[in-house]
Amino acid sequence: MKNTVKSVALFANMAKREAAHSARMISKLLHDRGIKVVLGEGSAIEKKLQTVDLAIAAGGDGTMLRTARILAPFSVPLLGVNSGGLGFLSGIDAVDFKKQLSMILQGQFVMEERWLLEAEVLRNNKRVFGPQIALNDCVIKSFDPRAFYLRVSLGERFLTDYFGDGLILSTPTGSTAYALAAGGPIVDPSMDVLLLSPICPHTLTQRPLVLPVKETLYIQVVQRRPREKVQALVSMDGQTNFNLQLGDHLRVKKYHKTFKLVLHPKRSYFEVLRRKFKWGER
Repeated sequence: MKNTVKSVALFANMAKREAAHSARMISKLLHDRGIKVVLGEGSAIEKKLQTVDLAIAAGGDGTMLRTARILAPFSVPLLGVNSGGLGFLSGIDAVDFKKQLSMILQGQFVMEERWLLEAEVLRNNKRVFGPQIALNDCVIKSFDPRAFYLRVSLGERFLTDYFGDGLILSTPTGSTAYALAAGGPIVDPSMDVLLLSPICPHTLTQRPLVLPVKETLYIQVVQRRPREKVQALVSMDGQTNFNLQLGDHLRVKKYHKTFKLVLHPKRSYFEVLRRKFKWGER
């Protein structure tokens, strides 16, 4: 973070009462300190983000994910102020913002770089979706209550065919999200790996994989039975969705820019795991 913060972009889901209250409180405190506040909405947001020192997202993890995708191309650091539920990605809670404000404005919070996924869908060799980015995960999932086939390759190497309810492709940041519920490992966010977690695979042998991100991952929706119909979708962070058809190719790789996450200097990743998830408790 910069040693001094002079301008802030403020993001919040104003339709939610707690987030709206936090956003108004944050805006007032910043204005009282002489900090310029711009709202992170509207058609001119790209121009605004070129001039701010810091972005603040008031809300929960959903707001953090949405804001991260907006900020990533501009390399603007983001501080999450949790006024929602779990708030795993947030740097502080809303009730602590006032007493931590001086530390924030003086650049005493630490900044971690997190990498993002970039995905696009090709249909008949033409791009029909994307490129879209995700901080947590890219999920391919069936609409129907039935399993379907996905063919997966890493670069030029064929990996395997999956038969199940779908696949979760996640970053280390996303390893504590949907992938965790699907039996995937918890991965330190500093690692440069991609997690591939099958959703309810109909086999005893297919388990989550940890793969290098230096190569592109290719996934195809394939037909294994005559007249088989597949209704599936791809979802980026559970917020940007696209319907898939048989034969579609999904291409997933590491996004060329990192996302800068601002955190409290005394709050480690594993301390957050223990506090938020009760990790290690008996």
